Amino acid sequence: MEELKKDGRKSYNEISENVGKTEATVRRRVKKMIKTGIIKKFTIDYEINSKPKTKATVKIEPDFKEIKNILKELKGIDEITDIWRLSGDCGLFIKVEIPSIEDFNPLIEEKISRINGIKIIETCFITDIIK
Repeated sequence: MEELKKDGRKSYNEISENVGKTEATVRRRVKKMIKTGIIKKFTIDYEINSKPKTKATVKIEPDFKEIKNILKELKGIDEITDIWRLSGDCGLFIKVEIPSIEDFNPLIEEKISRINGIKIIETCFITDIIK
C-alpha cells in the first residue's frame, strides 16, 4: 500500500521488486484491498505537497432519541473523517481533519454544535501518529 501511496501508477511488477514479493502476490493483495474497501479509488492527491492537516478527536454524548439524525448530519460534514459509535455510556467518537487549528472552533460552533441532540464532552488534538 505504501508503494501505491507514493506512486499510484506503479506496475505490479515494479511494486513486487520494491517489496520483495512476487508480482502475483502483489496483484492478489491489491485486488483484496479493493474488494474489502481499503482501496476505494485511485485518484490524484492535490494536497500532497501542502501543509499537513490538523487532526483532532471529539467525544460526543448524543441524545439517543435523535441518533439517526445525528449520524446523518455528522456524515455530511466533510471535515469528519471517522465516526465511531461506542458501547455503554461512551457515546460517539469522531475524528476531524482541518487545514489549521484556527479552523477548529468554526467547525465546532458552525457545524457540529448546531446538530440537535449533541453534547460535546471532550476534544483532543492529535500531536503525533505512532502507528
